[in-house]
Amino acid sequence: MRVLILIDGDNFRNGVVNAAKKRSQFRYVDYYKINKFVLDYLSKNFQYDGCKLIHLRTYFYSGEYTDNLIKRIENSLKNEKNESRQVLLTKKLAGAKRNKELQADFLKLAKNYYFFEVRIKPLQFSPSKISIFQKGVDVQIAVDLVEFSYKNVFDVVVLMSGDIDLLDSIKTAKSLGKHVIIFGDDSVMAEEMKREADLFIDIGRFTDDQLDKISHSPQKNSVEEQHS
Repeated sequence: MRVLILIDGDNFRNGVVNAAKKRSQFRYVDYYKINKFVLDYLSKNFQYDGCKLIHLRTYFYSGEYTDNLIKRIENSLKNEKNESRQVLLTKKLAGAKRNKELQADFLKLAKNYYFFEVRIKPLQFSPSKISIFQKGVDVQIAVDLVEFSYKNVFDVVVLMSGDIDLLDSIKTAKSLGKHVIIFGDDSVMAEEMKREADLFIDIGRFTDDQLDKISHSPQKNSVEEQHS
């Protein structure tokens, strides 16, 4: 069976971070490991016992930290007269610049991942709320899910997202005979999404060994190095 993986970067990362926090850990996701973990996980499910699962491609969706975003925050800071808001804008600007560098490193690395495609939308900035937010990412995932379903690209789709905006596209995929599996954080997942999925997997219930297969823990790596 052909397996397609669609990852909402922010949504899935937050789920892993939340799972780690409950264990007083810090973890960052290793997206290169995702496809192998998904195939191994599904192969242990009775529904796919004896089935040959083939990973087609992983699509990674996220908002992009752009030069235009940085300029908008800088301009807001330049024109702001309120001192408390200046402090908030200064912190927001520093964070955006840091995240832009980190994202650039990831995007460069992701180019070397096999069967992995990145789809990004420019992040937006709200001066009044002093907030950075995504726009259009969930729409892109929904459009791709429906299009790939109609084109019969896959048999099983693994959604790493809990966004309620994907509900209708999930229903469409299922009506076309596709299996829809969701990996998400149960604490923030809408009940409608869990009910609509053919299989819902709560990443908050993953064991440390399972989390190790999709993420890295700097603390754990440091302890292992000390004992090696």
